[in-house]
Amino acid sequence: MRIHERTDADQDALVEVLWRAHVFGWPTTWPADPAGWLSPTGLRAAWVAIEDDRVVGHVAITVPSPGRMPEVTRLFVDPDHRGRGVADALLGAAEQSLPGGHVRLDVTEDTPAAWRLYERRGWCLTGRGPAGWCRPDGQVPTLRFYAKRVD
Repeated sequence: MRIHERTDADQDALVEVLWRAHVFGWPTTWPADPAGWLSPTGLRAAWVAIEDDRVVGHVAITVPSPGRMPEVTRLFVDPDHRGRGVADALLGAAEQSLPGGHVRLDVTEDTPAAWRLYERRGWCLTGRGPAGWCRPDGQVPTLRFYAKRVD
């Protein structure tokens, strides 16, 4: 597997991988503009994972507004490639882009595989709280908030 900075050429394949991830539960609501969703406000950088010449995962770093801590966001892996270290490698690429600083992320309480990965990588749980969005069934999920100092 290799990780490289995302390019425009990756976009169509990423939307396909995002769809496969969505079918398995994330994101819970399919975005109206999936390509645009991959580039949220404050996007600083994004990476893709490639295996056998196929895009199999994605992660991004945003700085939502001036003075805010950078955030890891849009981390997803093709369901057929889960459990192979793809998310771990993508998270490593994101962390390496921020040496000497702090970074944060949010994850739903009901995704233990994700938050166990973060905890193995040294992320600290800083709190829990309701999401600012609803699932399609109207439920508001509980989020786990994490932060890490990247050296």
